[in-house]
Amino acid sequence: MVAGEASGDAYGGLLVQALLAANPHLEIRAWGGEEMERAGAQVTKHYRELAFMGFWEVLKNIRTIARNLTSCWNEIQSFQPDSFVGIDFPGFNLRIAAKTHASGIFSHHYISPAIWAWNAKRVHRIKRHVDRMHVAMPFELEAYKSVDMDVRFVGHPLLEVLDAQMSPSSSFPTDKPILALLPGSRKQELDHMLPLFLKVAQHKPQFQPVIAGAPGQDAEAYALAKRHGVQVVFGETRVLMQQATLGLIASGTATLEAALIGLPHIICYRTSALTYQLAKRLARVSYIGLPNILLGKMGIQERIQKDCHEDQLAKDLNTLHDGQSYTKKGWEQKRMSDELKSILGTQKASKSVAASILENL
Repeated sequence: MVAGEASGDAYGGLLVQALLAANPHLEIRAWGGEEMERAGAQVTKHYRELAFMGFWEVLKNIRTIARNLTSCWNEIQSFQPDSFVGIDFPGFNLRIAAKTHASGIFSHHYISPAIWAWNAKRVHRIKRHVDRMHVAMPFELEAYKSVDMDVRFVGHPLLEVLDAQMSPSSSFPTDKPILALLPGSRKQELDHMLPLFLKVAQHKPQFQPVIAGAPGQDAEAYALAKRHGVQVVFGETRVLMQQATLGLIASGTATLEAALIGLPHIICYRTSALTYQLAKRLARVSYIGLPNILLGKMGIQERIQKDCHEDQLAKDLNTLHDGQSYTKKGWEQKRMSDELKSILGTQKASKSVAASILENL
């Protein structure tokens, strides 16, 4: 198994649990993180060494990525698995799937690339190299109708992650309402988003800012927050979301988590100019936030690139909470969770994917 970021590691951990519950004799080797290792996989490389996002960022690190691809394939050849499972992280995992498929190893992919959002032609490459695709959102099945491919809707693993962690295990003592800051999990995201979020927090002295430290990052990555006197918590992101009043969240899986929990927030993103211009030209969707894509409307305000600046974000937070109570927009976001859960369904994704993998072992 290969997961290249924190969310993939969380989903991978659940999948490893489901697989070993069904067959405790399986030997699972992985590139991932603490969740997969805790579940029983032998993790030989941490995802923090793999996570590069964006066209320019990938270009700058192309040699490192090439070395990682070679190293991963060499390890697979040595291990000789019966199946390969790529968890999200398509830029890397689809290249590995091409090699595993060609060598006769059954290749699964879990969490579809966003071919419905940009570069739909990738579906032909996916069909050539992936033996079975497991999609997490029901509308994604439509994107594969043009090719004769084994595609299964399994449900979204995020619902399982949240179900397992919905009882707060701790609290954040403060006499102020909490402003949750989630600037992303990758170094490139932190470089762009952390300084901005800290500036916005200064506009909201009636709130207590708390930063969710990303799995795979260490305290040094948040040195700027320490200089500003802002608390950083690790391993308690969902508890923070439950207890916060408002949030500023970098676009990604965390925005869907927050929406499912019922945390009113703003979806934010800034990246390099080259990455933004290329993504803008390739995009086929009107929104970048998963909640908005699922809802088919701008249920949560998105601020991207030049529109993502401290004055605008401070104003946006005021549209959700006036300092005393939620506004109409704030309450609308808090009630969005039920609609999203209805769209995503009730399937247990990990058990569904595990059963699918075991069919071919």
